[in-house]
Amino acid sequence: MEVTSAYLTSTKNFPDFMAAIQKAAVPTRFTHEFLQVLGFKNVSERAFIPMLKGLGFIDQGNVPTQAYKDYRNSAIAKQVLARQIKLAYPGLFGADEHAETMSDENVKGKLSTLTGKDVSVVQKMATTFKSLCALADFTTPISSNADSKMPDDIKVDSPALNLGKPAPQTLQFSHTIYINLPITTDVEVYDAIFKSIRENLT
Repeated sequence: MEVTSAYLTSTKNFPDFMAAIQKAAVPTRFTHEFLQVLGFKNVSERAFIPMLKGLGFIDQGNVPTQAYKDYRNSAIAKQVLARQIKLAYPGLFGADEHAETMSDENVKGKLSTLTGKDVSVVQKMATTFKSLCALADFTTPISSNADSKMPDDIKVDSPALNLGKPAPQTLQFSHTIYINLPITTDVEVYDAIFKSIRENLT
């Protein structure tokens, strides 16, 4: 099937549930007991677990995935959810690149074609899809703060680190020295240390 078979019988408390998993610690396994710990004790709310599985937030053993952990980062949570929705509903996004903007009737029509389910199930699947999309951000790409390049102001100027440049004709060495400074409020201690460094290493 080109869409996840998971759906919610009620989406009323689902936004609160998604907010709750952002705040709570990541469980070893996402069980019914943990669902209750989060405060969701109604029988209908048990459908939240297969929904997480359908979104790829937990694996077949109910173990949280990297996507689950990424979603806990509030800075990118909506974008992460958008990505997972696209992975969970490839049939919808294959038919319309911006399936999140489709009308309710169009979503139901497409889901009916893709799944062959009866009207009541298709209605619940469509409501689930639209509820998920309301919590996601499909317009902003996920940005990464990780920069593999070392900033210029902290790069070590060393002939041995001139990567990408012609190799020097003579053998050259460089040394990096790390100094662990003691914790103290006495400035004279630091002055003495740096004076010794200047005298002995220059």
